Amino acid sequence: MKPSFHVTQSSSLIDTSLELHVTNLLPCEVVTIKAEMCDNLGTNWESVAEFKSDSEGQINLATAQPESGTYFTPDVMGLFWSMSPVSNDKPKNRTPLKPLETKLILMREQEVLTVTSVIRDVVSPKVDRFPICEQGLVGTFFCHSNSGPLPTIIVLGGSEGGLRENNAALLASHGFNTLALAYFGIGDLPKELVNIPLDYIEKAIGWLNNNPNADITKLGVFGTSKGGELALLSASVFPIIKAVVGYVASGVVYPGIGQSALRVSSWQFKGESLPFACGDVPKGITRKFNQALHSGEPISWRETYQYWAEGEKQAEIAVENIQGPILLISGGDDQLWPADLLSEKVITRLREHSHPYYYEHINFPKSGHSFVAPGFPTTQSVVSPFGNGMKLLLGGNPKDNSKAQFDAWQRLKVFFNKYLTTSSDKSI
Repeated sequence: MKPSFHVTQSSSLIDTSLELHVTNLLPCEVVTIKAEMCDNLGTNWESVAEFKSDSEGQINLATAQPESGTYFTPDVMGLFWSMSPVSNDKPKNRTPLKPLETKLILMREQEVLTVTSVIRDVVSPKVDRFPICEQGLVGTFFCHSNSGPLPTIIVLGGSEGGLRENNAALLASHGFNTLALAYFGIGDLPKELVNIPLDYIEKAIGWLNNNPNADITKLGVFGTSKGGELALLSASVFPIIKAVVGYVASGVVYPGIGQSALRVSSWQFKGESLPFACGDVPKGITRKFNQALHSGEPISWRETYQYWAEGEKQAEIAVENIQGPILLISGGDDQLWPADLLSEKVITRLREHSHPYYYEHINFPKSGHSFVAPGFPTTQSVVSPFGNGMKLLLGGNPKDNSKAQFDAWQRLKVFFNKYLTTSSDKSI
């Protein structure tokens, strides 16, 4: 019989793990499996691993040890997270929210034995998508139009700006309505992350309040990085928000990001800029930072942000005012900023104020700053977001980042299911 792939998916969604077997090989035969994918940004990715079949001529990727390749320990998702961009390929057209097709190619030396494709959805076909560009708002509302009012979650991206839909689309696929909300860097919104008005979040809440699909009594917010800072801040100001999740978030308000951001707050409310942390940084840290900048090496902002926050109590977010439970996720090797320490500041403040609702900080010690929807490649630990050649170090390693993303996402879903779909939010 011809060698075959056998793929089992409990769900077509990208956040679901799968089973992957190869059968009908010769006993103890060495073969290569190559994976190829074009993502929704038009970038081509590939990975490869060499395996030896067992005595029955089979390979179970959950237990098989790669002989060589782009990952080195048994992992059924290894071929997916260990992909790297094909460097000589130019990105193709963007295809937002299109199902991702990963082609798996089984080879014996240069001979192709069989090929299969794994299709994974980033949004359920049962979810309706409505672009929003009204009342000064820019976003996308993902909802279940025929299900009546449902718990609704505002989803905020980070300092990359613009509109990022993946997290909101995938979360909506699990029974919520979600609003992916841009707050700068697109359309008529502010060009830079500087003095962004919290009034904008208030306007978005008002829009949801007038939407018959949104159950405004069960409103959550989920933010990543600077969006996590904004999520905590928004929930501390608007008591209608009843549950908060922050990925690599900050419980401290920091300066804005942009050409006009020097000594300017990230946020304002009712026309008043909010206090922000910008404390003294030791000369040694500044010197090390400047050396990396001038040499073109990836830059870690971790220590700079840490020193900025030292003693800056007036810049801490009044998280004790949040009228609901809080879940914080961080990486212990976050090199963009110290989200683990900043999340602990939140926990300390909640504890000091005897916060009556559930709160938890989950830290993944070996992961970095990159917490996104699971199932995508995690090999990129350096980003250049500003187009000026500056490279930012994110931290972590591909394997631990992937595992942390899957675990964090499962915890996020459990959290919102528990605290937005039940009648009681009180501490357990």
